[in-house]
Amino acid sequence: VLRSLVQKIPASEVVAMARDTEKARPLAELGVEVRYGDYTDYDSLVAAFRGVEKIYLVSAVAFSDRIGQHQNAITAASRAGVRHVVYTSIQRINDELAPIEGVTESDIATEQLLVKSGLTYTMIQHPLYADDLPFLISANAAKEDFSAPVGKGRASFATYAELAEAGASLLTQTGYENRTCLLNAGQTWSFQEIADGLALLTGKAISYQPISVEAFIAAREAEGWPTAVAKFLSGWGKAIDKGAFDQSSHALERLLGRKPKSLHEMLRKVYSL
Repeated sequence: VLRSLVQKIPASEVVAMARDTEKARPLAELGVEVRYGDYTDYDSLVAAFRGVEKIYLVSAVAFSDRIGQHQNAITAASRAGVRHVVYTSIQRINDELAPIEGVTESDIATEQLLVKSGLTYTMIQHPLYADDLPFLISANAAKEDFSAPVGKGRASFATYAELAEAGASLLTQTGYENRTCLLNAGQTWSFQEIADGLALLTGKAISYQPISVEAFIAAREAEGWPTAVAKFLSGWGKAIDKGAFDQSSHALERLLGRKPKSLHEMLRKVYSL
């Protein structure tokens, strides 16, 4: 997001916050001011947010105290005089449909905190990340048949890069105040269509086999994945199966000023085809 942002406005108008400022040195080399800040350290957030008009609040890691960290950030933003907070949430059709453990509940709570904060807000709902498809369907899906616990569910996707570019556009545009903005490729696909796309791109016969959540977890454990990670990934599969991601939007296209990557373009990028 920051790299895209400095293509739109002068780097001198941009501030980056990092828990480890040394790791953010490449951003400083772009001319961005880097400040120390940690979601778990309220005072550091107040100091980091001083003089900042808009904040792009990236949600904290799942299975941490996300609500506490986000509340720190929102309260500190208000105290520091921030006007507008843009928060990265996860796409969902409603608040009850197939909640993802460690994510959905804290997303909803954070959004409620923002609405009550008195700050101007924009909720970005991110779709499934195309870049992360190999975790759900297999890193070898471009070479052989794959399985996933998604049934006949459909989902939309987008790449990290295009979502970041759209985030920078949101920070530099008006018209999205106090709104929820769903960002994805503008259409949904089944996992059979993903298999067909990979087959077309590779010239190989690749098929998709739906499996149960239990079978998915067992298969990932057999590959050496920690059980907790396998269960977390299966939660995304279950949500897809229940239809939680079966909704498209053209907001990403409007923010980019062009069509987002197609399914084939995303698969070509993710699997280096």
